[in-house]
Amino acid sequence: MRRAVNKVRDFLLESEEQLDKEAFAYLKENGLSAGLLPCSCAHYNDRIKLGFFPDGLEEFSKVSSDMSMEEVCAVARAVLDRIQNLEKSGVISLENVVWDMDSIYLDPQRRVFLIALPAVLPPDQQNSRIYQRRVYALMEEIFSRTEGGESVNRQISYQKEKNFGSWDSLKEAIERRMPEEDEMLCLKSVNTPEELVFRVDHEAFLIGSDPVEANGLIEGSESVSPVHAKIGWNEINFYVCDLGSDLGTYVNDQKITPNTEVPIGSGTVLRFGDCTFTVE
Repeated sequence: MRRAVNKVRDFLLESEEQLDKEAFAYLKENGLSAGLLPCSCAHYNDRIKLGFFPDGLEEFSKVSSDMSMEEVCAVARAVLDRIQNLEKSGVISLENVVWDMDSIYLDPQRRVFLIALPAVLPPDQQNSRIYQRRVYALMEEIFSRTEGGESVNRQISYQKEKNFGSWDSLKEAIERRMPEEDEMLCLKSVNTPEELVFRVDHEAFLIGSDPVEANGLIEGSESVSPVHAKIGWNEINFYVCDLGSDLGTYVNDQKITPNTEVPIGSGTVLRFGDCTFTVE
């Protein structure tokens, strides 16, 4: 086992007014139980120096290469647990968490600890959701360093498009490791002249009214162009792409720009001209 970290992590605040005293007290009294490193502060040239002491802990970035996929997944889920707890408590803003692998620490039992700064946020950042994008980037970084992590990152990318900000969905995806809808989609018609069911795998699938060109043939509706749209797979998720149709393609009632890949999955409602399909 590698040596535990003894180096203090320092951060500077420009003035004492930037110190969130309630958050500082929370870290001092409850930080460890919440999976956050306790914090000290001192005056430093008219500024405030925050100190975090990861004594007896290991840097995740230094030991992750020696961990199994199961162990890495457990750390990732624990990070998401910390996020959910902070969102519920509201004591410390998620924007103040340091979102990088070097700021994830593990104790000998592999419990996870993060760094959160007790800092007052500017008004324009108090309701920001920038941290959510940073969380996804952190998850992708974690698994990009893990052998066999490509399939997990595909699921993370898929969940980011489908259920952005749903940490429960992301935890389930990491546990599952493979996309639920990675193999096939089923499109079922809602209002076509005849009931239609299209089963789409990873091969490009053309929707239209041309019996020669279309894989998914829609007959009896003048609103559908001969080659109206394409359903495809881009190694991350399924998508729909309008191919310059006359009356357009819609995803969940939003008209999409022609020749643009728009992610789709179970629960998506597609409309080609006037013909509506649900995706299962």
